[in-house]
Amino acid sequence: MSAFSDQLKQQADIVKIIGESVKLRQAGANWIGLCPFHQEKTPSFHVHAARRFYYCFGCQAKGDVYRFLMERRKIGFSEAVAAVAERCGVAVPAGAGLEGQDAGYREALRVHELADGFYQRCLRQPEAAAARAHLSGRGVAEPLWERFGLGYAPESGRALVQHLRGQKINPEVALRAGLVQPRRASSEAALPDSLNDWDQAYDRFRNRLLFAIQNEAGKTIAFGGRRLDEAAGPKYLNSPDSPIYAKHRVLYNLNRARDAIRRYDYTILVEGYFDCLAVFMAGFENVVASCGTALSAGQVQLLARHSRNVVVSYDPDGAGAAAAERSIGLLLEENLRIRVLQLPAGLDPDLFLRRQGRDAYARALEASLPYFDYLLARARQRYQLASPEGKSAALKMLLPYCTRIHDPILRAATADKLAGALQVDSAVLRRSFLQAVRERRAEWRDAPAAEPLPAERVLLRAWAEEPEGRPRLAAILEQENLLEGLASASLFAELLRAPAPALDNWLEISEHCNDADRRLWLDTQFMSGLIADPLEVTKAIEALRLRRREILASQQTGKSLEEMQAAYLERKKLAQEAFHLDLGKRETH
Repeated sequence: MSAFSDQLKQQADIVKIIGESVKLRQAGANWIGLCPFHQEKTPSFHVHAARRFYYCFGCQAKGDVYRFLMERRKIGFSEAVAAVAERCGVAVPAGAGLEGQDAGYREALRVHELADGFYQRCLRQPEAAAARAHLSGRGVAEPLWERFGLGYAPESGRALVQHLRGQKINPEVALRAGLVQPRRASSEAALPDSLNDWDQAYDRFRNRLLFAIQNEAGKTIAFGGRRLDEAAGPKYLNSPDSPIYAKHRVLYNLNRARDAIRRYDYTILVEGYFDCLAVFMAGFENVVASCGTALSAGQVQLLARHSRNVVVSYDPDGAGAAAAERSIGLLLEENLRIRVLQLPAGLDPDLFLRRQGRDAYARALEASLPYFDYLLARARQRYQLASPEGKSAALKMLLPYCTRIHDPILRAATADKLAGALQVDSAVLRRSFLQAVRERRAEWRDAPAAEPLPAERVLLRAWAEEPEGRPRLAAILEQENLLEGLASASLFAELLRAPAPALDNWLEISEHCNDADRRLWLDTQFMSGLIADPLEVTKAIEALRLRRREILASQQTGKSLEEMQAAYLERKKLAQEAFHLDLGKRETH
């Protein structure tokens, strides 16, 4: 962000600007209203006037005044700055650097824009007949080519090189963008350090049908290429990571799907580009796909920003089922609600829609199973549950999913359901469950507790409001290892990596956090009645120290923290009963 846009944001009244399109009412120090980005009846959209940002606790939409205008009006950053400047009666100075990106980022975007246009034109050339036939066979008509950014990479291996050379593009820029390679380099090789001569370059994509991969603003940032010659290279080849593209943090089609995802409050998750296009063309526009790779934690966090409900619609073959099981584990880590759509054997979503049509897919979508029912069915297919060995194998398969459930009540209910399905004594299963939880202690930082302690919220608020106290607080938390197992552990780890973050750049910092951490931070900042004065901070630290001593004691005794807490409550109850019994005896005398 430029100095001008940053200064302008401090001057702008975010409440008044957002209030021009959202009816807000004051609630303490904040303002709330119905979210403009998804349908709701109860207000969950909050505007924090002092810290100049907004957040929706329903759909997780968030940002500053510029982000709001960009999302609401579908405009770019520079246009949003100009709109705020006009609202404030301020002239935008020449050379203000409104794009907010470094030169390398802008160059990478431009070279992808040039490549996108080139590939789309090539798709209409005679040499692309095989690519057009492939699209026709998939039911993708010509009017849809431009909308989905479909193109063709010529077979020559030098066509894009010559085009970019004619556009006066630096070969180094094209290399860093992952569009070209030096001669004799493998197509899967890491990008070399430099490329100074166009004569030494050739195209990364050759004789492939191309899918433009776009960011949420609709800008092309990478490509996925489907092989047309069955004897040449991998079936799918994707752009490598570049200054503008990290495949593990991008979802294919999200730029077109996000409005429908927020409208229907769920996402259909598929594996392939063609599956995604087929589902979208059938009218289910809330569909996305991972970009030619297995689903990653970063992509799951991206999903959670738009809706917490996901329907997994993978291929029904063995590889698809294995991918679904792995994805369910990742989705549970982000506390998403998951269903699984099952299709007949041999039919991926694309082929199913072409053979059986939209209505059949809609019925399959309606009949999708809750994820644990799906996993139970998979366990019944895989193991003989009538035998002790089969029960044990199924238990080992399913328990890890139970331990990833954040809500303790839901986790216990799922464990009971598992005991009933396997016809295992609940006490036996509970012991296995507790053992599985113990084994996941080492992962507590990555899968924090579902509910933060009051002490955590006090310290988070203190971190935000008392910058001068951050070094001392950071030293205590780190040196005494007070973060283990806390809901805020990974959030504090991010804050500790940036010892003195200004509140105004928190939204930038939060992009590196998972959805749960962002929600916890913002929820704590909006919470009324939360006091973070020195006395409350001291109490909070002492509470975490006591908790730390209990954890150490549990490790020494071999009992879980839950077991120790339960034993403590039982001792407390017995002591109270004994006290009342003794008191009753005294009164009778």
